[in-house]
Amino acid sequence: MLIRKYSLYLSFFVGTIWFSLLLNSVTAQNCSYEKNEIDAVTELPVKRTVAEILLRINGQPVFVKGQSIGDNKYLKIQYYRYSNYEIQEDREVTFVLSNEEEVTLFPRTMPVDSTKMNDFSELSSLLIFKLSAEQYQKLKETPITIFKYHLISGFVEEPIKGSKQQSIMEVLRCIE
Repeated sequence: MLIRKYSLYLSFFVGTIWFSLLLNSVTAQNCSYEKNEIDAVTELPVKRTVAEILLRINGQPVFVKGQSIGDNKYLKIQYYRYSNYEIQEDREVTFVLSNEEEVTLFPRTMPVDSTKMNDFSELSSLLIFKLSAEQYQKLKETPITIFKYHLISGFVEEPIKGSKQQSIMEVLRCIE
């Protein structure tokens, strides 16, 4: 009787350990980085994730990346310009979260490269957003359902497909 009691405890203990290992492997974060190193000059850790597709606009992909430099966190959005399709870089973008909350971000102004020829437009654009601690937490913890931005022609709302609603969450978790 005593042996049976201990064998039940042992099997429960082994089952609990097995279940927690399984749960950890399922929820483990798979992070891929373009850069993950200590900066030689500033000695700050720098992490930049590879691009994840957030959505497609008129068939063209819109990518997101997360970046951290020391304690500073950034979200980068890269997209391809075509047929004068250009997100206004001096206007805010807004993410509507699954809990109906909104996170509004203002892009950093990008320096103009005077060495480039003005005859040819670039094929892609990059918007960089510095995240406050609150914005970072919200975007890292809650799926995104709508992406709002401004074009020359006006304000646009793009729904995010269910399979891509966690793209920003994933890249931001990788830069913790």
